[in-house]
Amino acid sequence: MIVFLILATMLVAGALLLVIPPMLRAGARAREHADRQQQAKTVLIVLREQLADLEAERAAGGIAEADYRRSREELEQRALIEGGIAEAGTDASPARSWAVGIVLAVPVLAVAVYLVLGTPEGLDPSNAKPPPEAGHQITPEQMVAMVAQLAERLEREPGDAQGWMMLGRSYAVMQDFKGAVSTWAKIGASIPDNPDILADWADLLAGAAGRKFEGDPDRLIARALALDPHHVKALALAGTAAFQRQDYAAASTLWERILSNMKPGEEVYGAILASINEARTKGGMPLLDAPGAAQPAAMPNAGAQQGGASADALTLRGEVSLSPELATQADSDDIVFVFARPAQGGMPVAALRFRAGDLPAALDFRSAQRMSQGPLPAQLAVGARLSKKGSATASAGDLESAPVLVAPDAAGVKVVIDRVRK
Repeated sequence: MIVFLILATMLVAGALLLVIPPMLRAGARAREHADRQQQAKTVLIVLREQLADLEAERAAGGIAEADYRRSREELEQRALIEGGIAEAGTDASPARSWAVGIVLAVPVLAVAVYLVLGTPEGLDPSNAKPPPEAGHQITPEQMVAMVAQLAERLEREPGDAQGWMMLGRSYAVMQDFKGAVSTWAKIGASIPDNPDILADWADLLAGAAGRKFEGDPDRLIARALALDPHHVKALALAGTAAFQRQDYAAASTLWERILSNMKPGEEVYGAILASINEARTKGGMPLLDAPGAAQPAAMPNAGAQQGGASADALTLRGEVSLSPELATQADSDDIVFVFARPAQGGMPVAALRFRAGDLPAALDFRSAQRMSQGPLPAQLAVGARLSKKGSATASAGDLESAPVLVAPDAAGVKVVIDRVRK
């Protein structure tokens, strides 16, 4: 409040400094001009007397006609000059008095206007509101209200693709499947033809139905793939739906389309390959080797160890479980991926896949399909992730474990999913 008063005073003073000095200078000039006018009037009186004397002298014959005309012209020219000065306008009112009036009026008017239009109580320190706390976040009630407003707007403007995407992802973040289904019942028929939006809503509606894809989710996935046959999320969801129907050949084919556009070094590559091979195993098909992976040449020392492990010595065993604190956040059909990768990071050596409803489950990498060739490192990092979207791609909201460092032939390894991915 003190800062406000200082600034207001400075602004008023600055305005007066721009106005008052010119007015005072104008008053001084007016006084000087008035003095010149008075002198001009006196000169005119003298010139009239001289003209009268000249006329009298001419009438008496005391001056030649040529001298008379010359003298008269000089008097007239002098009279015109002095007459212009005498008739020039003057200040109608004193500048000094105006300046004094403005100095008094401006601050008074400023205060009066603020009292009428401003917030005078804001100048009282006791009425000051404390600043908002750092990191203030929207409350759940505010979030629900904003999502409801967005849904109402989309009911009027169903062609807003960005609004549809925001609405779907908002429901997913809030885990408000009931609200999503209710909104879908009102405006779902107007969903725009956008593969991202169609895949997001298919995922959302399948989640609301307990990860079941029959009905609207399947139709939305089909629309998304018709628009973009290579859409990753739509392919992932379509493969999951086929896997649930026990159409393992179709599931493998759909997931292989994702894999064909990925590089073997990408983090999710191993998880997708594990899903494909699980479908192939259940469908009685041969396992898929990692495309582009170098096949080791047969050499006499192929079984030699590097760092204490051989190329075919992955016998890691143990158990994966879900923390009781997170049990309510997992559905029985959620997919759990378990990876074994080098301790320093990189592409997984092998991966396993489970249903959340089967946890706790035994880990046994002896029969797992290898995703990388070559000798095993001396130490592996084993970790598990429960995907809330049924996708091999990690995303916020997934449940995961901390990595456990073990030897490739370790037994009794305990992997506990006990945290939420940010």
